[in-house]
Amino acid sequence: MKKIGLIILCAVFIIISPVFAGGSSETSFPDPEKTITIVVPHSAGGSTDRIFRALIEELKKTTGQNFIVTNIPGAGSATGTNEVINGTADGYTLLGAGTHTTAATMQGLTEGYKALDHIAALNWDPFIIAVRTDKPWKTLKELEAAAKANPGKISFGNAGMGGATGVASVGINLALNKIFNVTPFNGGADLIASVLGGHCDVGIFSQSEVKANKDSLRPLAILGEKHSTIPELAQVPTISEAGYPGVSIPGGSFRSLMVKKGTPDNVKKWLAEAVEKAFYSDGFQKFMKANGFIQAFHKLDDFAAYDAGIIADYEPILKEAGLYKMK
Repeated sequence: MKKIGLIILCAVFIIISPVFAGGSSETSFPDPEKTITIVVPHSAGGSTDRIFRALIEELKKTTGQNFIVTNIPGAGSATGTNEVINGTADGYTLLGAGTHTTAATMQGLTEGYKALDHIAALNWDPFIIAVRTDKPWKTLKELEAAAKANPGKISFGNAGMGGATGVASVGINLALNKIFNVTPFNGGADLIASVLGGHCDVGIFSQSEVKANKDSLRPLAILGEKHSTIPELAQVPTISEAGYPGVSIPGGSFRSLMVKKGTPDNVKKWLAEAVEKAFYSDGFQKFMKANGFIQAFHKLDDFAAYDAGIIADYEPILKEAGLYKMK
């Protein structure tokens, strides 16, 4: 009788023990009781913030999991980036990453992409140079003339030196012989408020931000060689049409999702597949079309290869601008 009882106990242990083995993580993510957080390293209300808030609504629908956005601005996106890097590599905290991550890393503000793994690339949002509608400048050439007459007096705002608008504004200033007072702000929402409030003369915005404030902002030029696909902005001249065919600078913000290095492969795979479903949902596709976002979906290794190209493009620009401080 004792022998039979021992055999039964051993069989029970063999059946149960895999549950407690190290391989259990293969099926345990995500815990339905836990919330998955996307850290947006900018203030609420800007274009980057709006993209991730739209995405999590679709993620909730397609996965049944709870997702939230947490805004942690500061230090040109480095504060929020470091929050993810200093956290746990378990997949429950993601970074709303992009060109701001690339720029902040190269400027030595954060370990950034060197300490992160790739989940999914999302989209691009073209940049537009714009002023408040009551400003006297109707074209970029008129703005340049005014700045040349008053060097260093006209403030040229960006969403933070750690981001793509910061790099673009420095690039424009260098191309025009440093006539502007380049002024960084704490994210897109802060820049919009400062330009609309009269505290900054001109700003470099994502086109979706200009669209959202079309009655208050006058666009002067879209960076790049293509017109906006947003009907209200389709007539905005390209940088070449505005009279600057030789100016080559970052033409938009790229957005993506990354996690801390060391996150298990099965967790990254689940996240990437979940984001893919949400990205191609009718709701998110309509959101992107309405805001003129350029689709650029890639996941995992494909995203890593795509990101390597962006990094290669940014490096010479930051070095030329004297901003490259990465070791």
